[in-house]
Amino acid sequence: MSAVFAVTAGASYADETVRYVDREDKVVALTFDDGPHPTLTEEILELLEKYDARATFFIVGVNAQYYPDVLRMALSNGHEIGNHTHSHGSLIGCGKNDVKDEIISAEDDILSVCGAKTALFRPPEGYVSKNVISAADELGYDVILWSIDTRDWAHCSTADMVRNIKKNVKPGSIILFHDYISGESHTKDVLNVMIPYLAAQGYRFVTVSELMET
Repeated sequence: MSAVFAVTAGASYADETVRYVDREDKVVALTFDDGPHPTLTEEILELLEKYDARATFFIVGVNAQYYPDVLRMALSNGHEIGNHTHSHGSLIGCGKNDVKDEIISAEDDILSVCGAKTALFRPPEGYVSKNVISAADELGYDVILWSIDTRDWAHCSTADMVRNIKKNVKPGSIILFHDYISGESHTKDVLNVMIPYLAAQGYRFVTVSELMET
């Protein structure tokens, strides 16, 4: 898996994405990229069910085809499904039609597995450009980034990730996790700490679409 940075091609394009939602009530959106994964995604789903938390999973199309039952499980558990391209290839330098092909192919992958029509798009590595924004808009997608990068993809320690979230969380935050990481993942450990911590602070866990319903 490639490193994830909030790369933008210009502030004007970044302004056309959703990184957080200005909310007065204490709600946050947990998001998970790059799955589904046959073990990690299932373990995350179990944790979310344990804490009665809903989340948004940005799905890579080829992984949906590899692990269809896991994707169906996420949907049946009440979670939201977003589009994270068919192949997770970089969109840097891609023309609008190439971006569209990646989005449409992932949409077809997801539809064929679980019948879900996605409305949210997260580009790999958080890269946005005129072509990415235009392609998503013409296909009817909102482009969703994040306000907190847990850096679980970089194999940061549980303690570092917990400190990062506690320092930066606020009502309307969109928190980036991954449910598909090569090598050791501390994502589950962080969730086990942060979900009850945030719940104790009065936060509720909603999908991105619910977060945007202001």
